[in-house]
Parts: sequence; structure tokens; C-alpha cells
Amino acid sequence: MIKILGIGIWVCLVTLGTGYAVATMAAGAPPEAPPPANYFEGLDYKKTDTIAVPIIAENAIQGYVLARFVYTIDGKTAAALAVPPEPIILDQAFKSVYSVTNFDFKNPERYDLPALLAELKDNVNTKYGKPVVEDVMIDQFDFLPKNQLGGEVLKNK
Repeated sequence: MIKILGIGIWVCLVTLGTGYAVATMAAGAPPEAPPPANYFEGLDYKKTDTIAVPIIAENAIQGYVLARFVYTIDGKTAAALAVPPEPIILDQAFKSVYSVTNFDFKNPERYDLPALLAELKDNVNTKYGKPVVEDVMIDQFDFLPKNQLGGEVLKNK
């Protein structure tokens, strides 16, 4: 019985000694450096709905631009906003695309997308009065000429 009691006391002393040694070594170690800031940490990526913007030239609709955007926003900022940025982005995108006067129908791929994206970001942040949207990107941007659209509608009926 005395041997079992002695072994129990010995195990307790070894456990306490080991815990004390680990605690003193951890307290003396220099604190770890914080990890480098990551640009994408805390950002949420959100998709907008698709919008169809009519392109009018020569007093007639020439076709439609179908556009969908992705924007990045800080998660904490997004949670604090009373109005989400999506309707503002779509409104600004519609106005920007609709107001284009020199649209090249033969080469729609030459549309100045970087200027459109910069304008969207600036206009949204201006509406909020502070930088809310970090970046706006293209998810879809297609031009459908009116003659192609009519054929598609007729085929589906």
C-alpha cells in the first residue's frame, strides 16, 4: 500500500514539474510575429443579377448588352450597410452602358470594359461617401444583336 501511495505522489510531482517547466519556457519565448496581411482576407465576393441593356442607334433598338458583375466588399462593412451595393452597381452599369453613343456593332468586344469597371466602382463609393466596394469585375458581358434575339425567341415558341 505504501508503494502505491509513493508511486502516486511521484506521478503527481513529475506532472507538476513538467507543467511548470513548459510554462516557464513558453513565457520566456518571444511572441510570434503576426501573419502578413492578406489582401483577400475578410473580403466577400458577391455576384449581381444579370441586366439586359438595350442599345439604341438610328432611332431603333440594335440589340442588348447582357451584363453580370462580381464585386468585392469587406464582410464587416457589408453587414453594417443599410442598402447593399448590388442595386447601385446595377443602376450605374445600366446608365453607363445605355448612355454609350459610339458602340461598334461590328466589333462589340472593343467596348472599354476597364473604364466601365472603374466608373462603376467610383460611382458606388461616391454614393456611399466612403470606399465600400473594393473592386468590380466582369462575370458576363455579351452583346446580342436584335436579329439574333428575334431568331432565338421564334425558335423557343
